[in-house]
Amino acid sequence: MTLSLLDQELEKIEKALNRISDENVWEKLKEGTNSIGNLCLHLAGNEYHNIVSSIGGQPFTRERSAEFLAEGGYSCKELYSCLSNVREQSRSILTALSEEELEREVTIHYPPDAGIATYQRPVARLLYHLTVHYAYHTGQIVYMTRLLQDRNDNILKWKH
Repeated sequence: MTLSLLDQELEKIEKALNRISDENVWEKLKEGTNSIGNLCLHLAGNEYHNIVSSIGGQPFTRERSAEFLAEGGYSCKELYSCLSNVREQSRSILTALSEEELEREVTIHYPPDAGIATYQRPVARLLYHLTVHYAYHTGQIVYMTRLLQDRNDNILKWKH
C-alpha cells in the first residue's frame, strides 16, 4: 500500500516537472523558501534515508542540509531520475518486508551536527510518516509548478 501511495505522488511530481523549465525548477518564489529542485532533492534524500538506509540497512549517505542549499546543478529530468532511482531501491526493500517486520524497531540515524536527534520507530509508523511527508511536499511542488508554468492548465485532474 505504501508503495502505491508513494508512486501516485511521484507521478504528480513527474507531471509537474514536465511543465516547467530547468531554470524555473530552481526558482524560489520568496526569500527564505525552497525551490522545487530543493524539494525534489529533499524527498529523494528523505526516502533513501528512511527506507533504503534505516529499513534496508544500506549505508547512510545523506547530506540533508545540501538538499536545501542547492541552487541548481540538476535539470528537471535529472531530478525525476534521482527520485525514481531511489524509488526502485525502496521498492526492492518494501516488497520483501513481511507483516511481522512492520513492527520491527529501526533506528533513524543523524550525524551529531545535523540538528536532528537520532530516533527509533517501528517500520509501519516510519512508513506512515514518510508517506505523509512525501505527499505534503508533493502538494507544494504541484502548487509552485502551477504558479511557475507558462500555461494555465491544471496539473492534476481537479480544477482547483
